[in-house]
Amino acid sequence: MALPSSGIISVSDILTEGGVGGSPTVTLQGLATGSYFTINTSSPSYPSPDPPYAMSDWYDYEQASAPAIYFWDLTTDIRWDNPTDKPLATTSEDWSISLWIRPQWASSDLNLTVYDLSPSGTTSTANRFFLSYDYGLNRFVARYRSNSKNFDRQWSLHGNNSATGTGTSSSSGKWTAANRGNANSNGFVNLIVSYDASQTSAANAFKMYWNASELTNTAVSNSNTRSTVSYDELTFCGNDNNTGGSRIADYMYMHMWDQVTSSSNATTMYNSGTPISASAAGYTTNLIFGDTSTATPAVNDPDDSGNYDFENANGQSVVYGT
Repeated sequence: MALPSSGIISVSDILTEGGVGGSPTVTLQGLATGSYFTINTSSPSYPSPDPPYAMSDWYDYEQASAPAIYFWDLTTDIRWDNPTDKPLATTSEDWSISLWIRPQWASSDLNLTVYDLSPSGTTSTANRFFLSYDYGLNRFVARYRSNSKNFDRQWSLHGNNSATGTGTSSSSGKWTAANRGNANSNGFVNLIVSYDASQTSAANAFKMYWNASELTNTAVSNSNTRSTVSYDELTFCGNDNNTGGSRIADYMYMHMWDQVTSSSNATTMYNSGTPISASAAGYTTNLIFGDTSTATPAVNDPDDSGNYDFENANGQSVVYGT
């Protein structure tokens, strides 16, 4: 709860807002310079570390205030295409993705296609590589679908509650705007999916991380034959086949690599809850896609890696806020 915008503020009020217990002896300078707790510079108002110091400097200060950020505010899908280096160009090529997502959908039995790789210009669902959230089953499905055959691993959120924090019940633990689970201060979750093509079992080929914590409890897996597909279109918050996979959600800092993402790489990209670009993380080897947009791209604008072209915003936009 923020400090008041006017009136009397006590040192005790400031310490309580900063999460400091007891009655330590403090100075106004020490408070303003962060000697007793870290000053949240994302607060709408915060004291200057420079003199003169006054109690009124703390008006409207909020320790828990989330930072303003750029993110995609989505109600339908956005797409990139024309990659020079296509993902999963052969059945022996590894792959991984990292993205930040904030559920904005209500509690209703609709599914979300988190991301979708597909051949360009087709309405067929026979060849896709995607992650979906099945609301009815409260389950993630990571699937390599080729020639209508499924190679996939599925994880229930309630079966991996130690990582997701959404709850242990399949009915009351649904992932929604009202139940985001373990998330950062802005309500975003970092999801990473890694695919090891050398594995014959889907349960071993796919790994998934929620805020750098691996989901280890498999609900179902299918290990059918895999075939090479030309995956040249990349879609977020839906798919190119229909609009049924779209939900209301916010996205940011999406990246994709032609390699397995290790647990240490996942920790690096999670960055203790602060979204970071692959470049800033020093994780650019085999990077084939990146989006850290601070404005809505124009058609044919390159992604951060220079591998993809922006195809369609579908009326969606990048916004700045919390």
